[in-house]
Amino acid sequence: MGAKPSLSCEINDLLHDGRGVGRINGKAFFVEGALPGEDVEFRVTNEKRNFAEARLTKVLSASQYRTEPECRYFSKCGGCSLQHLQHSEQIEFKKQQLLNSAQRVGLEPENTLDSLVGPQWNYRRRARLAVQRARDGQFLVGFHNPGSNRIEPIASCMVLDKSLDALLMALPSILNALGADIKIFEIELVAADNALAVAVEASRSLFDAELTSVVKALNVVAEMTTQLWWKVSKNGRFSRVDDGEDGLYFGVKDDIKLSFEPGQFIQVNDSINRSMIEQMLALVSVENTGVAIDLFCGSGNLSLPLAKQFNQVIGVEGLASLVVAANGNARSNAIDNTQFVVADLNDAASLKKVSKIASSIDLIVLDPPRNGAAAIMPWVAKSGTKQIIYISCHSSTMVRDADFLIRAGYKLKNLGVMDMFPHTAHVESMALFEK
Repeated sequence: MGAKPSLSCEINDLLHDGRGVGRINGKAFFVEGALPGEDVEFRVTNEKRNFAEARLTKVLSASQYRTEPECRYFSKCGGCSLQHLQHSEQIEFKKQQLLNSAQRVGLEPENTLDSLVGPQWNYRRRARLAVQRARDGQFLVGFHNPGSNRIEPIASCMVLDKSLDALLMALPSILNALGADIKIFEIELVAADNALAVAVEASRSLFDAELTSVVKALNVVAEMTTQLWWKVSKNGRFSRVDDGEDGLYFGVKDDIKLSFEPGQFIQVNDSINRSMIEQMLALVSVENTGVAIDLFCGSGNLSLPLAKQFNQVIGVEGLASLVVAANGNARSNAIDNTQFVVADLNDAASLKKVSKIASSIDLIVLDPPRNGAAAIMPWVAKSGTKQIIYISCHSSTMVRDADFLIRAGYKLKNLGVMDMFPHTAHVESMALFEK
C-alpha cells in the first residue's frame, strides 16, 4: 500500500495544542507545524469521519510570524509546540484563544488585563524526565516524542533553568554507573532558591557505594548545592538520601518563602508566579480586608500573600500532605491569621466545614486543575462573596464554570492571560468576578 498523497489548503486557526486548522470541502484538518495565514502541503496521519490529523510537509506561503525554532529537538521532543511562532504572537494567540472561549458563551469582560509575560527561555524550575535503558544497557534521559511512548534523548533544554540544564547533560553518564539490575522510571529536576534537587523513582534503593558515587558526581557537575531524593514505591513520597538536612524553598514575594519537597506541586515559572500574585492582590478591592477563601490552596502559594491583606484566610485543599505543608509554611513565615483544612473539592458538601468557620466571605480565589471546579461552583456562586478570582490553566473549563457565577448575578470585570509556559500552547488566565 503506497504512501498517502499530499494535500494542500490554507490554515485559518490554531487548535488549543498548537496545531494549525484548515478545511477542505468542509472537513477540518489539524496540521502539526502549520500556522494561521499559511498555505501548506501535508500528509494525513490519522483519518476520522469528521476531521483528520496531519503532518506538515511543505510551507507554500509562510506566515509573517513564522520563525526558525532555536531548539534542535523541536518537533522531536513533546515539550514545546510553538517555537516556530514568534513569541509575541504566541501571547497574542493565547489571548485570542481565551477571549474567543469567553465570547462563545456570551462572556464579555469589562476590562482585558495586560498579559503577564516573563523570560521566554530558561524559565522552568521543575521538569519531569522520562528514562529508559537502551539495548546496550546505557540510560536514555529525555522527553517523550509527541503522541508516543518513545523517548527522545535530550542533552540540553532551552526552557529549563540553566543550572538544571547543566545537570540534564550529565545525568546519563551518572546513571550509567549504577548496577545493571536497577530500573529508573522517572527523574524530577527542581531548582529551588537555595539548592537543586534530583528526585529519582526507581525499582530499588541505592547501595552505599552507588549512593556515594551519585552524590559525588552530582556535586561535581552542579552549579549549586544539589540534593538527592529517592523513592521506590510509585505511590510513596520522595525521601532525601544524601547526608544533608536543609529543606528546599522558593520565594513568592520578597517577604514570603515556601518550603516544599520534590513531588509536590509548585508553579514552574518563578517570574510569572510572582507577577500572578501581584496581579491577584492588585485586583482585590482596597476595602476588602475581611475573610478570604483560597480553594485548591496547595502549600500556600496564594494563601500566604493574601494573609498580608486580609484579617483571615482559609485555605482548602484535597491532599492532607499539602495542608500540612501549608500550615508549616504559615508558621515559618510568622503568619498567624490562616487556617488550612482538608476537603474533597469534587464534592460541594465537603465545604460545609468552611461555611461553619466563615459566617461571611469577602473573597474567594480558585486555582483548580485542568478539569476545573464544576462540583463546587454552586457553593461558590451562593457564598455571597463580594469578589471571586478564578485562576485557570484551561480556559474551556473556566468559561464553563463561570456560567454558575453569571447566573448568580456576578459580572466578569477583568480577564487576562499569563504566559506561564512560553513556546507551548498552554493558556493560563486570571478572571475577576464581582457582584
